[in-house]
Amino acid sequence: MPVEPRLLKGFRDFLPGEQAGRQAMIDRITRAFETCGFAPLSTPAIEYADILLGKYGDEGEKLLYRFQDNGGRDVALRYDLTVPLARVVAQYRDLPRPFRRYQVGTVWRAEKPAHGRFREFLQMDADIVGSASPLADADCLAAGILALQGLGLDRFRVRIGHRGVLEAMLDGANVPPGPVRIEVLRVLDKWEKVGRDAVMEMLAALPELGPEAATAVLDALGDGTDEGRVEALAGQAPEAVAHLRAVLGAVRAMGFGEFVALDLRIARGLDYYTGTVYETLLLDLPTMGSVMSGGRYDGLLQTYGVPSLPSVGISIGVDRLFAALVESGQAPKGASGPQVVVCLLGNEAWETGLALVTDLRRLGLRAETAPDPTARLKKQFEHAVRREARYAVILGDAEVRERRGAVKDLASGDQQDVPISGLPQWIRSHLGEE
Repeated sequence: MPVEPRLLKGFRDFLPGEQAGRQAMIDRITRAFETCGFAPLSTPAIEYADILLGKYGDEGEKLLYRFQDNGGRDVALRYDLTVPLARVVAQYRDLPRPFRRYQVGTVWRAEKPAHGRFREFLQMDADIVGSASPLADADCLAAGILALQGLGLDRFRVRIGHRGVLEAMLDGANVPPGPVRIEVLRVLDKWEKVGRDAVMEMLAALPELGPEAATAVLDALGDGTDEGRVEALAGQAPEAVAHLRAVLGAVRAMGFGEFVALDLRIARGLDYYTGTVYETLLLDLPTMGSVMSGGRYDGLLQTYGVPSLPSVGISIGVDRLFAALVESGQAPKGASGPQVVVCLLGNEAWETGLALVTDLRRLGLRAETAPDPTARLKKQFEHAVRREARYAVILGDAEVRERRGAVKDLASGDQQDVPISGLPQWIRSHLGEE
């Protein structure tokens, strides 16, 4: 009985046209990360389960794809790229410090699919391990902002908070440390999605908190954007306030002030964050959720028996961002077909035509021959048009004898003869003028 071809919910195929655009986007983000001095790293998709457990909190661990492999080992698909990075740094002790890396990789979360939210998705991270300087935070933010600008985006806001400052505010609101505080942080992290009233209701419903303490928490936060409230905590949390102040100052000094804003309501749900935290919204598509987030996680390596090592990073959700770009009509268009199709007519054209295709490819041009050299020229042109090529090169017996090729511009319909010896350079120069 034939098997019905189908996809699991929350998983997707990317056909060539769409994947080409995603690849173009990945290439631009990669350039931004490399421009900021980050080097590539790759880690396995599957880790021993104990490598990942205890890092994401109860809610996060419920979303792990965890199973026994054929050898009976307890393993899981990676939930993010940060914990595998921490494992690498703990395992390879001779890595240079600070260690600056970027990574492109698929991650998996068994959560309910929604607008811009998938169970399998691609992330691109840039991290600095081994530096407590606020300049490390600012450099990660700069890499992310440059990546978004490289995609043609200018209407986005990176909202920056600090877990230490937020913890000090919760101290002032008499929220006790421990499980209840963790629950408060998780509720606050939903503010942007559900709104202030819903957050108030959820906080008041916590048995250990109640309405009065919930009101105190929200009164302490205000709208989260008042830098005066941060400065008022300088005596209570001097290091956190100084670090947040320095990060904001450094990002503004880099010329990115218009893209960043203080927002103390950001908690980030993952348990490993210890300092600065940030999330990024597209101003024209706020319901898409955060497309770029991250923060400082200075204690994560201690879970592997390594002394505390200051670390900070940023992560771009490639699939969510690409979905947003498609929705807004700003998605990059990658190379999904040839720029040139060589149409062969006659027996004498084969050898010359195949050599020409190789010469075009050596110049970095995307080139191919029409698939059926015995077909009429009209059919070969139709193939070139379907493949969305810019040029068709006609090589028949007469053209080969005269050492020329007839180049047809498929966009304008113009056609002219070009010497075969100079034809690759001619096409490259004309494509470069576009």
